[in-house]
Amino acid sequence: MSVTEGASASGARRTRGRRAGINLPRIIEAARTLDPDAVTMQAVADKLGVDRKAVNHHVSDRESLLRLLALDALARGSSAVVIPAEASWQEACRLYATAFTESLIAAGVLTEHLMPDDSLYAPFVGPAEALAEKLTEAGFGDEGAVRSLALLVNLCWAHARDVIHVARSGERLRPRLTRELVEGHDPGTFENLARIVEHGVDTYDDRQLALAVEVFVHGIEAVLRPGGPGAEVRGDQ
Repeated sequence: MSVTEGASASGARRTRGRRAGINLPRIIEAARTLDPDAVTMQAVADKLGVDRKAVNHHVSDRESLLRLLALDALARGSSAVVIPAEASWQEACRLYATAFTESLIAAGVLTEHLMPDDSLYAPFVGPAEALAEKLTEAGFGDEGAVRSLALLVNLCWAHARDVIHVARSGERLRPRLTRELVEGHDPGTFENLARIVEHGVDTYDDRQLALAVEVFVHGIEAVLRPGGPGAEVRGDQ
């Protein structure tokens, strides 16, 4: 992404962006009014009533603009998360996962334009530090803590993308695909899948996220934490 400076020294020739009276916040505000699929440099220029070159002065291309929009949506949708000092490491994981996932979902389809860098994680660096402290205090060690954080973030991304897909398409993909794959076969071939899919369990809801986080909590306890319930099996003792 390339976002260029719009200011020039006093008395110097003004740039197109400055002459048009626009700046980056105004560009993002205009782009925000458009459907993400309809966002183009020209569409934003038309919204602002300026030449496209005025927009290009601040943002290099469409993908850069979409990423800026995604970061803006993430920041505006970020849940205020505070991990209390008295919280257990398990509760800290739950609080962090819920807030991060909700923020990704709030950004909607724009999440596909987010990059895994400091811009993405900046709103969550405070809670991440608090969670890392809880994990190290619980005995996970530095490697265990960072692997746990990475796993938790990946879990949040996966659930958020599922929810965003359902919101955009109106379709719960897994039940449909499963139903289509088992239809036409002998009833006894896939009897368990056929029975399960007909129950209509919603694996895109908050309960699914809660289950994933609980599996995560108990999993890292057993696998990564020295002295955890899986330590003897692993030969840690």
